[in-house]
Amino acid sequence: MPEIWLGYGDTEIILDIKYENISQVLRPSMNKLDLITLENEIKSKIVIQESTLILITSPFFFILPILSVLQNMSKELNIEKIEYCILSKSLPQRVKQQLSENSITIGRLASEDVLEKIKKFDNIILIDRIEYDPVFGYAGSPVRLLRECYPDEMNQVYTFIFNSLPQPGTYNEPLKLAVEVTSKMSCQSIHVISNNEGIDSLFIGDLSYSFNEAIQRFKSITQPSAVPSKSAFISGNTNYSYQTTLGNSLNLLWNNYHVISDNGIIILLSESRGGVGNGTLLKLIENRLDLAGLNKYQYSKDLEHINFLKMLREKYEIYLISSLPRIYTDKLGLKSLQRIKDGLDLVIEKNGKYSKSIIIPNSEITRVSS
Repeated sequence: MPEIWLGYGDTEIILDIKYENISQVLRPSMNKLDLITLENEIKSKIVIQESTLILITSPFFFILPILSVLQNMSKELNIEKIEYCILSKSLPQRVKQQLSENSITIGRLASEDVLEKIKKFDNIILIDRIEYDPVFGYAGSPVRLLRECYPDEMNQVYTFIFNSLPQPGTYNEPLKLAVEVTSKMSCQSIHVISNNEGIDSLFIGDLSYSFNEAIQRFKSITQPSAVPSKSAFISGNTNYSYQTTLGNSLNLLWNNYHVISDNGIIILLSESRGGVGNGTLLKLIENRLDLAGLNKYQYSKDLEHINFLKMLREKYEIYLISSLPRIYTDKLGLKSLQRIKDGLDLVIEKNGKYSKSIIIPNSEITRVSS
């Protein structure tokens, strides 16, 4: 049997599957940038000066080498007023430990404080990683900032996506809006393309330039092709936050649901130790959301998932492997499994002994074309 490891929370679990039951294992095709090249690229294009704010708009693997280069640059220039912040509800323990070992202190910045904080500094450096996003097509600093800091614009985004299917990998109207709004910010930007093994490349410049240039590289190496299958196992393991809540993990589903045939089976891994999240999914579970009024709501976190579930859950059999109570998944119209082996047994029972499944270990950075 081949060893296929799939992300589950902060760890990985093995999928014991026979070769004859694998259609394809679909991953991006990435290179590995050496640290010397990375350092030279940053030093040649990033300006460090007094009154610098370094804002990480989403945590990701291999953020430390980038921060270490910036830290060394500031030390060489004897610059003291430099602050590191992260736009995140929580900082993963693994990241905290790595930063502490390298004497980097980083503060958490609440969404409502970001724009005021930026005004207090003369030099802003934004850092993020490119991923797929079912609402905006792609994610990076412009999208994270719009989601967190621009509620009126997010209301506008929701009007674009209501009653629409997920749109990963498209340069759509919501993405154009995010780039337009955030391009007014005067800042330097680093956008990274990476997986859980290393950094493929990074793009540095003003916010819209680095984001758009990174997208061009990203889509050229992260869109493997496949013939649609009757079943798939979908997970993500290159981002600290994707498996924290179901609201985050559902993005993994929407990025690649389209590779499954109608009435097919999708097994989604989502540890969800943070529950469903504190957004609209929780309101639905607690009976505080009127589904009949979806077109009248102002945007709130995870509202897009209600829209996508309404349109797609009858088309597929969607199963979750998670720590969530079954009553939660039942309320959302999803099904639960205890173990990944249960998912494999289910697929074989329904589709036959020699049925083949597509496996997508990194759905946050993979968009399958068919």
